[in-house]
Amino acid sequence: MIVSMTAYARAQAEDARYRVTVELRTLNSRSLDVFVRLSKNYGALEDALRKRIARAVRRGRVEANALVEPLAIEVRAPRINRSLARFYWEQLQDLHRTLPGLDPPTLDHLLRAPNLFEAAETAEDIEAISPLMNQAVEDALRDLAVMRTREGKALQEDLLARLVQIREALDVVESRREPQLQQAFQGLKDRIRDILDQVQMDADDHRLFQEIAVLADRSDINEEVVRIRSHLDQMESMIVAESAAEGRKLDFLTQELLREVNTIGSKSSDLEISRAVVHMKNEIGKLREQIQNVE
Repeated sequence: MIVSMTAYARAQAEDARYRVTVELRTLNSRSLDVFVRLSKNYGALEDALRKRIARAVRRGRVEANALVEPLAIEVRAPRINRSLARFYWEQLQDLHRTLPGLDPPTLDHLLRAPNLFEAAETAEDIEAISPLMNQAVEDALRDLAVMRTREGKALQEDLLARLVQIREALDVVESRREPQLQQAFQGLKDRIRDILDQVQMDADDHRLFQEIAVLADRSDINEEVVRIRSHLDQMESMIVAESAAEGRKLDFLTQELLREVNTIGSKSSDLEISRAVVHMKNEIGKLREQIQNVE
């Protein structure tokens, strides 16, 4: 089964006092990177949110935005910082004493002081918001998993189609294996015959024929064909399995595919094989590009 790394989900949870909205966006990444943005004064919830996401997502960049909105009047209204208000009042009283003739300070003067009102974080707020945050995160993660799986099905169809293309090109390569091997052997024989026509053979020249056999064997592409089929079988079994395929392993197999195909290209001078190699390399490139989206 293929699970895509790219998806988006949004969920809300609320009670009489608060509403919590969680948005999750996942993007491609070589490892798991979780970035969390929380409403001001609720940083105490960040660690739990980060850990819950990390348990649900194996790989990718996860951008999580959690918004806390007060609904009840008693929590929506800003609160007076009593310590700061007391400090301001004492300063106003002291100023009145040092500047005789002025009217005494009033509450109106005090309420004009900067930073007197604040949205203070309290243990009670965190305790009330925490279960709402958990519910919103769970709902968002569930929807995220659904979307990642749905996107993964489209990826799976494309990956399997690429594998079919590679197999068909590999069949062409295999059908041309014997002809190209005979062609390579004949070419070696012709070159050696030209050389022997110009030199005198001695008792050790039989070793030359051994070298011919070795060089001809090096032109054989059977091992590469077998390894490519093995890699293709592994990839297909991972893609269609019920469990989620591992993107890193699929990426590694595409690298191995490309290495074997390049080896075939370097060994053969057959025109049909060369064309099939170009086609396989093109499909492997598309395959690897799509695999970058697999979790």
